[in-house]
Amino acid sequence: MSSDVDAPYAGLRVLDLSQGIAGPYCGCLLARQGADVIKVEPPAGDWARLMGGGKDGLTALSIGANVGKRAICIDASLPEGRALLLQCVERADVVIESFRPGVMDKLGLSQEAMHACNPALVVVSITGFGPNGPYRARAGSDSVIQALSGMMVMNRDGAGTPRRIGMLAVDAACGVYAAQSVGAALYARATTGLGRRLDISLLAVAASLQTIPILDHFMFAGETRVPVTVPSGTFQTADGFINVTALRNEMFFGLCRALGQDEWASRAEWATNEQRLRHAADINARIAQVLRGESTALWVERLQAQDVLCAAVNDYDAFVDDPQVRHAQVFGRLTLDGPDALEGLPLPEVPGLRPGSYEGGRMTVVRLGHDTRAVLAEMGLPQTDITRLIEQRVVFTSAPAV
Repeated sequence: MSSDVDAPYAGLRVLDLSQGIAGPYCGCLLARQGADVIKVEPPAGDWARLMGGGKDGLTALSIGANVGKRAICIDASLPEGRALLLQCVERADVVIESFRPGVMDKLGLSQEAMHACNPALVVVSITGFGPNGPYRARAGSDSVIQALSGMMVMNRDGAGTPRRIGMLAVDAACGVYAAQSVGAALYARATTGLGRRLDISLLAVAASLQTIPILDHFMFAGETRVPVTVPSGTFQTADGFINVTALRNEMFFGLCRALGQDEWASRAEWATNEQRLRHAADINARIAQVLRGESTALWVERLQAQDVLCAAVNDYDAFVDDPQVRHAQVFGRLTLDGPDALEGLPLPEVPGLRPGSYEGGRMTVVRLGHDTRAVLAEMGLPQTDITRLIEQRVVFTSAPAV
């Protein structure tokens, strides 16, 4: 990092025991804001290394949720491995874990044990359903939570069929909520000197993320819901799709001018949004017919000239190449070293940080056990002990001995 402004968590030591997306993404956000995040994996590695293709354990899931960390590999099924984990806890400011309830106790890392050796520790425990209750022992994946929480119904298609949102939305949001909670806990610790445990469930995150649609559902229970404004939707053009919204009367009249349909603005039955709601099907059909006649770029230009809310519907290639996106440096460029090197992968910057704040524009990606030797040496273990632990398969490393 190039400055303290770009690294607000500089000096913070985070032990990331979590796997998958939610916990690791929390650690990733802390790492990209300057924290020294040590990712601890079992010999088999984080399961995210096996999902979605990729080589040498580098998948889109494992890269996106672990940029900026260091990686060590410990076999916690062995007593000496568990003892090493406890030593790591003693040096940490924050521990992130995403095991089912009870697993940390079996590793010798119960809440009591960790705070006994490190009272200032902030522990982030991420589960599917929380630490207790009837679903305590259930596996809670993103897809399970989307189904249970009403999110699939909220995202139903035009025929009313529930649909899963096509990304790990709950997992990713959980990482953001967890990182925010860590910041609040550290702020409290600055006053009290004491750490705390943060229990964050995917279930609670899905509820919080849907605050507005849930309120809307119960405020208008039993009523047929109508669009907030007309027109509002996605329409086909001659070469793609465009999203158009008219929030106010002036915006609808501007849309009429942009489409070359000035007579629409003079229709008494379309004069207000309330009236347009009653004629939504007719209005949307007429707009759709006109928009199909020209290109998306032309319509965006005309509509923006009339101050109508609109945007081309982009795929990821067009999004990354968008002029405003490039100007604002929304994406950095990630290079994966090694035998299967990949150059210039677009990696979104962390909102709020100065774009390109990583020195040389390079961001590290963890490979299984790459930093085991270095981290154990920082803990004070002699090289002879580290070599012994590797030979006895208590710890593992992918990096050659120096």
